[in-house]
Amino acid sequence: MRNTRTYGSQRGNAMAETLVALLALMPFIAGIPLLGKQLDIKQKAYDASRYSVWERTVWRSDGTSNRKSEAEITLEARDRTLGHPRGGTMAVQALRSAGVTENPLWRDRERRRLMDYRDSNAPVDMIHRDQASPVAVGYALVPGIAYGEGALEYVEAALQVDSLNLNPGAFAHSSVSVSLRPVLAQMADRRVMLGSREASQREHDPLVQTATGAVLSDTWSARDENNMRGRIDAVTTNELIGNLELPARIIGLQASGKGRPLYGEGQYGWDPDLRPSSTSLPSAYITRR
Repeated sequence: MRNTRTYGSQRGNAMAETLVALLALMPFIAGIPLLGKQLDIKQKAYDASRYSVWERTVWRSDGTSNRKSEAEITLEARDRTLGHPRGGTMAVQALRSAGVTENPLWRDRERRRLMDYRDSNAPVDMIHRDQASPVAVGYALVPGIAYGEGALEYVEAALQVDSLNLNPGAFAHSSVSVSLRPVLAQMADRRVMLGSREASQREHDPLVQTATGAVLSDTWSARDENNMRGRIDAVTTNELIGNLELPARIIGLQASGKGRPLYGEGQYGWDPDLRPSSTSLPSAYITRR
């Protein structure tokens, strides 16, 4: 009889301790889904930073028609990385008229948005800037070929060729900040009692998720095949070779035909084309089996 009473008292104490522990851990248990959503937003902020620096690098080749503005990149990154996960890829013009999408999962238990819209500023802030070159590479040849600087610039002009016209800036830098409502902090301030819940009146600053990234910006990209061939033609000596063989072409017109005497052999060298096609190199490594 004594052992039965001891077992019953121990069982009752364990149940009471479990209830007290559950009441104390209830805010943490309820906050696990919110913590997962905040981590999801944090990872999406990293994606937005990577997207921004990549777009600023790829779409800046010629400075005019093939360049995206910072406002366009911000709008695209806002919709494509922080928007609806099932939303399609929309053009900038459509985003300006229809607006950016939102992730429906980023809401609290009361179905309110986790992003902080309380202030007049947008919950997502993106800053783009170009950083200076961290180190100079080369003394004469590299700056002359890459940027058209130094004494090599005059040699290029004499040979009727251009430099690579790369951007002297070394890094394109982007910073993305996402402001979130302090839902977890507010839940931690609530004092949970048996049958009641008392909310704290203390104000909390918004939780800001910040992601930064940088990528080398001294690159060039072609918008189509003709643009690429024109760029390759600009860095070769096609015009110079054509001018040097121009007298031989006039003499070659005296021949009775291509490859025939007199001076007909020179007609094989007409119209020099030093511009390789972008498909010729990959096709050399493709075999059918």
